[in-house]
Amino acid sequence: MNHRFHLGIDRSDSSIDFCLLDETGTIVEQGKVPSAPEDLQPWVLSLKARLESGSDTIAACIEQPCINLTHYFRQFDFLALYLVNPAVIKRYRESLSASRAKDDRRDAHALARFVLERHCELQPWQPADEQTRALSALTEKRRQLVDLRTSITNKLTQALKDTYPQSLELVGRYLYSPLACAFLNKWPTLAELRKARPATIKTFYYTHGSRRPEVIEKRLTLIAGSVPLCTDPIELEVATELIRAFVKQLQALTASIARFDRLIAQATAKHEDAPIFTSLPGAGEVFASRLLAFFGSDRSVFTSAASLQQLSGVAPLTKQSGKMHFVHRRYGCNKFWRQTFVEWAAQTVMKSLWAKAYYQRQKEKGHRHQSILRSLAYKWQRILFRCWQCREAYDEKRYLNALEKSGSPLLKTIDAIRKTHPELCEQFS
Repeated sequence: MNHRFHLGIDRSDSSIDFCLLDETGTIVEQGKVPSAPEDLQPWVLSLKARLESGSDTIAACIEQPCINLTHYFRQFDFLALYLVNPAVIKRYRESLSASRAKDDRRDAHALARFVLERHCELQPWQPADEQTRALSALTEKRRQLVDLRTSITNKLTQALKDTYPQSLELVGRYLYSPLACAFLNKWPTLAELRKARPATIKTFYYTHGSRRPEVIEKRLTLIAGSVPLCTDPIELEVATELIRAFVKQLQALTASIARFDRLIAQATAKHEDAPIFTSLPGAGEVFASRLLAFFGSDRSVFTSAASLQQLSGVAPLTKQSGKMHFVHRRYGCNKFWRQTFVEWAAQTVMKSLWAKAYYQRQKEKGHRHQSILRSLAYKWQRILFRCWQCREAYDEKRYLNALEKSGSPLLKTIDAIRKTHPELCEQFS
């Protein structure tokens, strides 16, 4: 694709430095513009005025991450956006100057030169279809809410350990559960809990879905024999306010996550490729939607399984020079997508016969848990790519038959699992 001009944009919080080159590499314009949309609008229109015909385009090169600028510039069809890895631009910029001098003006010029020289080898950024974009945004933001809830849960756990450790055994495993939040709201200190009658506490547990008699009796015994860790009234007053503040945040976040779950379920059901990913073992509602958001509908995005393995960060990175040979996991990747594939691979160990056999075989070789899951995710991606390209749902029996035809070394482990766990064979197969 040939472009009339080549634009380098180096952004900061309050402004952007830009450099505009023509087709010969001559600087046409260079300067600084405030990054507010109201200030960017006349500047972008002035760029458009430089074009001689409606078919002319400007190649704009921006370092990732640049979500706000991508959202803004995508509305202008005469701008072809090239989003590049900062590490690539850093090395390119250093190749232009032995002194490695750096400032925003130089960075913008380096970006413009980079896209001028390399645009033939690069693919301009294209937004995914609406359904895929909606799923991608919803799943990523949901994960951010889950991470935030985890952070607040950890802080609440520490606050309870400091003044009220008995509560950790009285509210169950998850502090963000409705029962736990209601319990801590009602009895934020041991002193207040000790004032309640056993019948009141028992009624509370029944009302909130905890009805196993042996569990309730164990908890009532713990309360009766409990000794306060902290008796300082000032510390307890502050701890009460802190605990209730954390509980309110957890309740709000849990409600928001439930709302996101409903929106994700609706968006997944509307997507034409949803049956491919809902057929995957262990995917469930969460991972089916996340995997679907990664792949999308455009089959031209990934030309091979290797390309998606590299983009997701699951494929290992090899460094070799002379006698030195080193392999490690990728660090410069989207952590959310890598996390998606690795976490889903862990679920397949108990839902797919060959995945369980693969895990056991690697464990016997002495490999670590996370290393095995990454390599298992790598294998799953090859299967997923084929299913996605062919628009076919995953078939476990079909894959097991393929392993038998190829004489896979996994067959011995699979036969052993069938003998030791016959009750699982029907589920796996």
